[in-house]
Amino acid sequence: MAREIKALLDEEIAAYAVRNPRSQAMFARAKQSLPGGNTRTGVHIDPFPLYADRGEGAYLYDIDGHRLTDFVNNNTALPLGHAHPAIVTALQEQIALGTGFSRPLVLEVEMAEVLRARMPALEKMRFCSSGTEAVLNALRVARAHTGCTKIAKFEGAYHGIDDSALVSYLPPLGPELGPVSKPQGVASSAGLMAHTLDEVVVLPFNDAAACAEIIGDHAQDLAAVIVDPLSTAAGLALPEPGFLSSLREATTRAGALLVFDEIVSFRFGPGGTHTAYQVRPDLICLGKVIAGGTPGAAFGGRADAMALYDPADGPQIQQSGTFNANPIALAAGLQTLQALTPEAYEQMEGLAQRAAEGLEAAFGEAGVAVQVVVAGSIFRLYFLEQSPRNFRAAAQDDAQMHRWLFFALLNRGLYTRTGGNVSLATETHHIDALVQGVREVVQVL
Repeated sequence: MAREIKALLDEEIAAYAVRNPRSQAMFARAKQSLPGGNTRTGVHIDPFPLYADRGEGAYLYDIDGHRLTDFVNNNTALPLGHAHPAIVTALQEQIALGTGFSRPLVLEVEMAEVLRARMPALEKMRFCSSGTEAVLNALRVARAHTGCTKIAKFEGAYHGIDDSALVSYLPPLGPELGPVSKPQGVASSAGLMAHTLDEVVVLPFNDAAACAEIIGDHAQDLAAVIVDPLSTAAGLALPEPGFLSSLREATTRAGALLVFDEIVSFRFGPGGTHTAYQVRPDLICLGKVIAGGTPGAAFGGRADAMALYDPADGPQIQQSGTFNANPIALAAGLQTLQALTPEAYEQMEGLAQRAAEGLEAAFGEAGVAVQVVVAGSIFRLYFLEQSPRNFRAAAQDDAQMHRWLFFALLNRGLYTRTGGNVSLATETHHIDALVQGVREVVQVL
């Protein structure tokens, strides 16, 4: 089967090249100025990426003039879809007033109040410009508050590009990873500080007993455990009943802070994943959704830990940034949160469920084993016999099948990424078009 899929993939890539000459030419031009023609690793596509021109609602338009139904939404960052009228208006009004100031804004107070109302665990917070900044600041808070230096993270998980985050991020499977219940940390990037691997403890997702043991073993030096509660980048392996609560108990015993990275998982519900699962973390990292498609993020949590930033008391931690709490991100974010009502979340989840059911049926008709996992408005396909419960299980997925399906759908005007996510601009007919597109392309199997 693998040989047949490779032949089908080659056909789709050839059709892709014919279909997108302007993107191919732009990539050749980009390589003259950018390493690999790229300034954002996650958008790289072999043999060349599609270049976007504009977005409108549920659609992305490329520079070759194709309209694509967008199920990627800038990697979940656009829950209202592209160029939502309320966001466009808010940005136009704000830009006319100014794009940045060296003074605080009423907008940042209003945004903080909105987030606190949704998430009581956010007792105090600060703003920044990216998810990476939110994570590195949260981990700095944890180290300063506890006086410890080690951080524990989960195998496969993505938390931005700080040194600590780039340990065991989607590592290739192999003996160097160690036992599944006691993972060994490996560097996922060149250029990390020499001590990084010594200061990062790696945990196995959905193994409460193993996590409790590892956390206990490192309790004396452990500042924090950081978790993406939906394991979104490591395969969308959903937490099993009681797993997140067990982390709360284990970190409390160890005297370490529990940090929830909700940069993506805030899509799960109005109060984030931690509220839905009724687990109160010490610190929370937010981004993407709360900035309405613009560069913006936040971190916060326990008032006693966040007091380390209080200028009246020192501060013990410095955090500056010309674009922290910038008016562009705040204006777009407030409009986004206003639109993301409980009913809106229900609507998006319903569409994601519809997609999952339709996709499972379409692949089933072709005799292809597939699992579709849904987490709020996000859905993820696996060419596996059962849904994965951790990174190593998710890594067994058929990468070539996903690559073929990506190009096959893209050539038919459907933009996906091992599944996708829906926005408030997504409608039933978009979901049905996706399912029908899959039904047509899998007939060759």
